[in-house]
Parts: sequence; structure tokens; C-alpha cells
Amino acid sequence: MISSGHGNCPRLAAAASRFRSPLRRARTIAAVCSAQLALLVAVLAGCDPAVDVHGADAGPTEDAARADGSVDAPAATPSPVCPCFDGSGTYCEVDVAARATAAGCVALDASLGGDRLLTCDGGTWTAGDRCADGCAGGELEASAACELPSCDCFVRASWCGASAARHALTLDAPCRIPLLPEHDQDLLGCDASGHWTVLEACPLGCAEAPTGTPDACVSDRTPEDPGWDACPRRPLLAWGLHPEASDRLRCAGVTADRVTQTIGRAAASAGYHAEDGTVDGEPYCAAVDLRARDLSESEIRALLDRLGHNGFAAWYRKPGYDGWPSSQAAHIHAVFAGVPMKSQLRGQVQDFLLGLDGLVSHATYRFWRAPAAVRDIVRLLFSRHYTP
Repeated sequence: MISSGHGNCPRLAAAASRFRSPLRRARTIAAVCSAQLALLVAVLAGCDPAVDVHGADAGPTEDAARADGSVDAPAATPSPVCPCFDGSGTYCEVDVAARATAAGCVALDASLGGDRLLTCDGGTWTAGDRCADGCAGGELEASAACELPSCDCFVRASWCGASAARHALTLDAPCRIPLLPEHDQDLLGCDASGHWTVLEACPLGCAEAPTGTPDACVSDRTPEDPGWDACPRRPLLAWGLHPEASDRLRCAGVTADRVTQTIGRAAASAGYHAEDGTVDGEPYCAAVDLRARDLSESEIRALLDRLGHNGFAAWYRKPGYDGWPSSQAAHIHAVFAGVPMKSQLRGQVQDFLLGLDGLVSHATYRFWRAPAAVRDIVRLLFSRHYTP
């Protein structure tokens, strides 16, 4: 409400400015001020403070001017209530607020920063629970829901994103995988800090394996050609090796003097180095032990990686670590995955694919983590004769 008088000229002009039409502006001011037309022009131009404005009884007008020189601002038209935008159902508050602003309507007190789940039923809006972990629109219209909390990473080796998501919904406390749906068809796992990470992007999609077996990217590779580098056939590196395993050891940079055991019947070996079969009348064992005392730990990790890329499931047995007794000698134990082998060694290969230590404890192996590409090669080789 604006009253006449020199000191109220700014408020008068503000009230007049509500009207787009210059005529209506003039009428509003005329209803309050009895000044001449020149004064009116001065008011519209910014109200010259040198001009003295005296009140006058202008009588009633369409803008409800009063005898005391005051006038009511035009009554605001209330905004209509928003309809159910996509039909009856549930909506995220932030989406409702954005659509209400665009449509010039209101839906409760929906805010662009709101986190509630709103329900609309026949044009009537009601507020629901707050979504602590965010709100997400559903696959169908008007089917929004509060997001589930993020899952702690539960992958032991590798898991297709979509498969991990389904498993997460079966847990006692259902949760969601934070990297999805963008990585539904990629291999997911846990990083060193226990956070979800993409182990490998899968351009051709992700192949889901039975429960307990690591998933893998879809590939055109085969068990006979698992994606490794070519390796020439040469004489046996050491007696007791399968010819293909011998060639692959050479290609991994292993020399004959590093081999400490192939076939062996020592009690400490517990049968793991017993004969697995014969090739061309010569016996072989799929397992081999390698000397490592002259290598640094970084060199040992590099050798484990080369062995993996050549088809070996391999571990460094460090005394006092990863389940290896402190009283036992340090060495590298490796199993070539592409040949028939005894059940103990099959179990070790399966442990390797899961990131475990290959010992009776079946604990997580921490000294070195095989990259996804290495696990893929070992898995394909192993599938020549066994189900990974």
C-alpha cells in the first residue's frame, strides 16, 4: 500500500511499475496525487525530490484508491495446483519442483533441493519419506522410489556388473552397486581400499559364470589360443615338465637353473608334485617350483605376471606370509593350467582365479593380484579339460 507525499514518491513509482501499460501507471498515480501532468511525468522519470507532492481526494478508481492517498497493489492470482504429470503414482520431489516451475503450477512446497518421495493421486499431492540415499525415477512413468544404500564391495575376483546388481538385491540388507547401470556389461571388483572399481571394460559384453567362478569379458579367444604371445617349441627345460609348460616357462624368462622341482614325492609336497600323466611316454607334473631367493619382491611380482600371461597359476611362497609357514623355504609355486592334472592342482587353479592363496586355508592372496587379462588366459587354458 502506497501513500501520497514527497517522501513516498519512490514507493509510489514502485507500485505504478507493477502495470505494464503507461496509462494504468498514470491512473494509479493520479488516484493518489493531485499534481499536474508535469508532476506525473517527473514521477515516471524517477520522482524529482525538488517537486512537492500534496495529497488530494481523488475519489474511488478501478485501482481501489483511497481518500487518504493510498492504494492497494493488485491482488496476485494464486497458481493452480499441478496435475499428476505422468498419471497417479510416485515422483521425486526435485523432478516435481522442476516441472512445476516450468508449468507455472504448485505441488505442495516441492523444492529443487528436496529429497522427499511425493505421491500424486487424482491431482492430490502428498509428501512421503525422505530419501537418505537419493531418489530415482523408475522404468515406468510415475514409479519413482528412494535409492537403496550403496553396497560394500563383496567381489572376491571379478563379477559382471548386471550379475552383481542382482546378487545385491538378494542380500539380507538389499543394496545397490554404485557403478551401475553405466557398467552393467563390464567386469567389476574391489580395489586395494575395498572400493568398487571397473577391473576391465568389456566391449563385447560380459559372460556370467556359475556362482563361485569369476566372470569374464566375452571374447573371441579360444582355449587353444587364449590371447597369449606365440612361443616356439624347444627341448624340455627340465625333466618332469609337460612340453607345452616347458616352452611357456622359457617364454616367461625362466631358465633351467631356476627350476627346483617338477615331479617329486617328498612328504612336504603332500602329493602336489606327484605325476599327473605322460606325453610321448614321458611323465610330467603340471606343478613346478622355482627358486626366488636371488630376486627382489618387485622382480618376483614381475615374474608372477609373466608366468600368468603364459598360462600359469602362480604364487610366491614367502615364509610367514599369505599362509606359508615361516619355517618353510621361500619359492614360487606355479601350475600350468592347460594340461590334465590331479584334483589338488585343479583346486589350486580355481583358487588362483578367485584371488586366493592355493593353500588349505583358501585365504585371500595379498602379495600379488593377477590382472583380469592373466585370469582370462588361465581360465581359458583350464577350460580345455575342466570347468573353471
